[in-house]
Amino acid sequence: MAEPPRKVGATTGAITTHRVGLGLEGGEPYSDPGDQLSMTSEQRYRLRRRIPLLSYLKQQGWKPAAYSESDEVCGLCPLHRDSRPSFYVNRRKDVFYCHGCGQGGDVIRLAQLLHGLSFRAALATLDDGQEQAGAKRLWSDACEFYRHQLRYSLEAQLYLRSRGIEDPEIVKRMGIGYAPGGCLRAYLNDLGYPRAGMAASGLIDAQGRDRLWRAIAFPIAETASMYGRHTDPADGRHRFLARPKGGLYGWDRAKCCETVIVVEGLFDLASLWQAGFTNAVALLGSHFNPRQRAQLCDGRERTVYLCLDADENGSGPRAARWWSQRLEQSGLRLLPVELPVGYDPNRFFAEGGSAAQFSRYLEEAGR
Repeated sequence: MAEPPRKVGATTGAITTHRVGLGLEGGEPYSDPGDQLSMTSEQRYRLRRRIPLLSYLKQQGWKPAAYSESDEVCGLCPLHRDSRPSFYVNRRKDVFYCHGCGQGGDVIRLAQLLHGLSFRAALATLDDGQEQAGAKRLWSDACEFYRHQLRYSLEAQLYLRSRGIEDPEIVKRMGIGYAPGGCLRAYLNDLGYPRAGMAASGLIDAQGRDRLWRAIAFPIAETASMYGRHTDPADGRHRFLARPKGGLYGWDRAKCCETVIVVEGLFDLASLWQAGFTNAVALLGSHFNPRQRAQLCDGRERTVYLCLDADENGSGPRAARWWSQRLEQSGLRLLPVELPVGYDPNRFFAEGGSAAQFSRYLEEAGR
């Protein structure tokens, strides 16, 4: 188990105060002036305020080993092989220095050294990373807002029960929330997010209206997306944000299983997880994208049960048979599961189907 960061004072004697050998207030930290001198000290100061060095280091996977009584943090150097902490960060000056390799500077210099970038490329990388981090925070805050709304919406709770989803652990694991509509923009605005950032997230449209309204909200973390299922059919059926759907939802839990059950939607998946089928994943539709095919065809021997919706027009079973034949060429044993006509896994369980009954459909698929 990794030792948590410790605060080191005079009693331990391990670290007292190390002078950071490089500060920016007295001059430039670069030996080659080059194009970086076109950036003023004020511009650099604003960037460093926007992207604190310690936060950036942690985003890169760096872990502090100890804190001193002053403003310094130390740890293993990310720039060279280091067996004992020699890399120091001065939080007040927002600069670093390594007593092992002698490198030092600010967050821009660190990005250059870590990734082998020019000054301008490092700036672009930091800006892109900051923008992505801001977008992910906005999405996370929206998810938390929706989860909070679910706790106080009787309408949404009754809708979930009508769909057979009653286990609070499943609701928590999937991060299910409720989008009432008409209030997300004000909430995000109070948190300080700009209008442009809200629009870029897809959660707010160009007119400033909530993209999801009166809808059960399922966060899709891999692509920072969201699936909404309207609680009133008059509002439509469902909608996704304009994002790639990514890989199989729930794959991290199921990828080591010898058998995997693939279903179309997130309500189907919630029903299967609630019934104890933890090896189930959601396709988020009826077609596999390249990433999802690669996940299933990763060289591991497994049996895949494909349980698509048994639509009355036969489209689900036809798609299941087609994918079974296509993926068989990749060495994958994919077995179409045929539920009663008009049923999907969610409806099957919501109307009283049991885990034992569902297991029999799986057995029939394997014959």
